[in-house]
Amino acid sequence: MKTNPYVMTISRTTVDKLGIKLYDKASAVVSELIANSYDADAEKVTVRIPLDRWLATRSSGEVSDQGLEITVQDDGIGMTPDEINQFYLKVGTNPREDDRRGPNSVEKGRPRMGRKGIGKLAPFGICKIIEVKSAGGKKTPNGYLTAHLILNYDEIRQETDAPYNPEPGEHDCTYSSDRGTTITMRSFLHRRTPDIEIFNRQVARRFGLQLPDFQIEVIDTTSGENFTIGELPVDVDEETKIVLDDRPVVLEDGGKLSVKGWIAYAKDPYANVEVAGVRIYARGKLVSTTRDFGLKAGFTGEYTIRSYVVGVIHADWLDLDSDEDLIQSGRQDILWDSEIGTAFQSWGQEILRELGKKSWSPVREKTCKIFLEETKIEEEAKKRFQDKAVVDSAMKIAAVIGRLASRDALRERPEYAQRLKELVLTIAPHKMIVDKLAEIEKVIGDHPLEAIALIFNDARLAEAASLGEVAIERIDAIDKLNSCLCPESATDEKTLQKLLEGAPWLINPQWTMLQANQTFENMRIAFERWYQKEFDQPITTTAIGSKEEENKKPDFIMLHVERNVEIVEIKKPEHAVIDEEFDRLLGYFDRLNKFLVAHEDFKAIFPSAHITLVCDDLKLDSAHNQAYLRLKERNELVKKTWEELLMDCKKVHEDFLEARRHGVH
Repeated sequence: MKTNPYVMTISRTTVDKLGIKLYDKASAVVSELIANSYDADAEKVTVRIPLDRWLATRSSGEVSDQGLEITVQDDGIGMTPDEINQFYLKVGTNPREDDRRGPNSVEKGRPRMGRKGIGKLAPFGICKIIEVKSAGGKKTPNGYLTAHLILNYDEIRQETDAPYNPEPGEHDCTYSSDRGTTITMRSFLHRRTPDIEIFNRQVARRFGLQLPDFQIEVIDTTSGENFTIGELPVDVDEETKIVLDDRPVVLEDGGKLSVKGWIAYAKDPYANVEVAGVRIYARGKLVSTTRDFGLKAGFTGEYTIRSYVVGVIHADWLDLDSDEDLIQSGRQDILWDSEIGTAFQSWGQEILRELGKKSWSPVREKTCKIFLEETKIEEEAKKRFQDKAVVDSAMKIAAVIGRLASRDALRERPEYAQRLKELVLTIAPHKMIVDKLAEIEKVIGDHPLEAIALIFNDARLAEAASLGEVAIERIDAIDKLNSCLCPESATDEKTLQKLLEGAPWLINPQWTMLQANQTFENMRIAFERWYQKEFDQPITTTAIGSKEEENKKPDFIMLHVERNVEIVEIKKPEHAVIDEEFDRLLGYFDRLNKFLVAHEDFKAIFPSAHITLVCDDLKLDSAHNQAYLRLKERNELVKKTWEELLMDCKKVHEDFLEARRHGVH
């Protein structure tokens, strides 16, 4: 009987830390295996993966395997059984420091991507069985000697530090006509694979390589489609592009570290997270992505940079064969607190400041052009005004407003552009306002559109110019709310959420709302992403966002009220909030506060969270009622019934309502 030749030496608890904790997405796992293939001098890697589906299902806490497989096959130099023991099964050894392997690949001399020797454990982040089949070594008359073994996660994690003996496979110690390695993953955890488009982007962004002798082909075993991973496409505004090849990072001692790549603005806001920000590569592999290099708020172009900046930086010195390790174990980020990391961060911040200043004018002019085209404001002004001077005045105002508008909102929210157009046409006949706008534009710098609103508010000009429109809008909103609260109405929560988010002053007529705040929208989106990552479940915080968001029922409405982040939780009329619903609300509140604490830049702008609960009754037990009262005592929660809310609105707007009753328009 053949003896078992394979031995793995590893502390069993290490697998959890190095496998599950670092790699929990199929694209991340596949990318690690592709990097190993690259280091093994492969010219072609073939990935077979079922895309756009759950790899395993979960019901009542039980995970059920679907019998699916993911394979990563390459035509590299492969490994013999002896090499499997010497290299593959010794976890955590640095291949670059091994005299038998070295810093470059054996045949092609490629700089090795692998360094920490833990990428081989990446599959355990999504599965429990890894099958390794590799043929390599010198070619014999029978072909290449094959190593075939199966690693079992549950067996590895036994409570012992004794060496682990993987089970040999049926092809172990046989011969193959071709060399190369195939990794097969089975028995999956509860993980979902993305669709073809997203998977393509996720893998493409991890590699900064475009080599004629290295190809990655993906076969979707769900649909049968196949594609080749290429360069991640980014539509760049060439006017804003800064080439970095002659911009080295300068260290404190005067030493210089060369950089290659570029930074620019994308033509459009990020359509997907994979192209967002500046991607930083070392030895052709992604090590970090940043949108701001840790730059604090308040710099020129800040709002545009955080939504539009893109770039590619190659900095191989981040992954040198030296004692100082500048990359985190999961290759998710750089150790910015190191000497080199600090110098690199300062260098990046300076580049972004330059980009903000350089790009301010062209980006704003493009936004203005979009505003003029979307609204056809010149054509509208000529129809409305006979006086050419007033038309000219309208176009001057439109130029200022257009340059300070949110490009995202102009393209995604038609009502936003229409409201700005009406503002322009309303104030065009007032020369004093036009002159004031010209004065504001000279000093406003990079402040968003709400800065104009605040200045107008101080001068009481904007409200005076559009008071009639405000009155009509507010009366209309009160009428809609009144209709929704009629006993015969079958209004659902989603309808009420959309009404209140569109007219938040209905909840509290004293609130000061900053409507055109892109920073708040960025924070809201960041919170939803953080929530999904931290708690493995999606959350929706708006009822009137994108089409995708509008199709979902919000968990709660998030609003920006003065400097607070407001959680608005509503229940349909006559519904009483019960313990379970109150627990869920408290959970949202606690998690939002944790998010703000963990993100200092957002915390500085939005320092506190607050709850507004709109419901007609409470049915809480003693413990939950005490928690409710404590929140009220700390002024962290306000509760209103629907009738109270409606009466407050009518009271504040009784002059408008009285005027309507008497036929005044």
